[in-house]
Amino acid sequence: MKPISVVIPAYNESRHIATVIGAVTEFMKKERIEYEIIVVDDFSTDDTAQSAERAGATVISHPMNRGYGASLTTGIKKSRYNDILIMDADGTYPVPEIKKLLPYIGDFDMVVGARQGKHYHGSPVKRISRGIFYLLISYVTGDHVPDANSGLRIFRKDVVMKFEDDFCSGFSFTTTITLVLLCNNRLIKFVPIDYQPRVGSKSKVRYFRDTARTFQILLQTVSYYIPLKAFLPFTIISLLLSLVFTILYFAKAGNIFYGLSAVVTFLSSMAFLGLGLIAYSIVRGKKGL
Repeated sequence: MKPISVVIPAYNESRHIATVIGAVTEFMKKERIEYEIIVVDDFSTDDTAQSAERAGATVISHPMNRGYGASLTTGIKKSRYNDILIMDADGTYPVPEIKKLLPYIGDFDMVVGARQGKHYHGSPVKRISRGIFYLLISYVTGDHVPDANSGLRIFRKDVVMKFEDDFCSGFSFTTTITLVLLCNNRLIKFVPIDYQPRVGSKSKVRYFRDTARTFQILLQTVSYYIPLKAFLPFTIISLLLSLVFTILYFAKAGNIFYGLSAVVTFLSSMAFLGLGLIAYSIVRGKKGL
């Protein structure tokens, strides 16, 4: 087994950070894996940094609060090893679940712990919104993605850092790297893992704000990497409307309103298709294809 750098972002997690570090240390020694543990303290107002240092981790402190994604980026850049394991400091990811990811490291660019169980699925509203979001991701990437924003994953530093400019500084960091790697035909393995209720500080996730941000990132990613898919739905909808208006035009004995609507919607569909093809050509040109 190759050595692993464990990167743990932390913000006001003094109550549980030492427990997580201790569990990771015990696991790595048991599995006889060479490792380092890097805790990135994102300007905590408690003694998170001190607790992490006492537990044996290398601590990097931000001079101001920069966000979850920025903390991970800092830790990844400072890591010594090419295989990076990221996990949260709140105890939601049982450390023994790491073992399920290890067998796939050599064959995949990233191995994601796909969360399971009642603590992940949550309320019916969350399930519905998450289901819609994953349908969109599947459309964009062409792959089945059971968990795009899991905080427990192992990936190759040399692969992920090629896309550093696309990283998100907030909680959508993990969603971003999942989308970007899939859109660039990188290999990702999703492995089912258990998920537990948090035992650290209160969650920093703000569902409405972070959900809106996640959808924004999804739109930006598809527009940048596969823009034709961004314009294709509008093309299809416009064509269908044109067909409907054409049928109504003949059914209503040449009603001018339906006739003009059929022409306008058809031209709109061609415009959307043209924009998509132009954007696709620009993207391919930038990649030298």
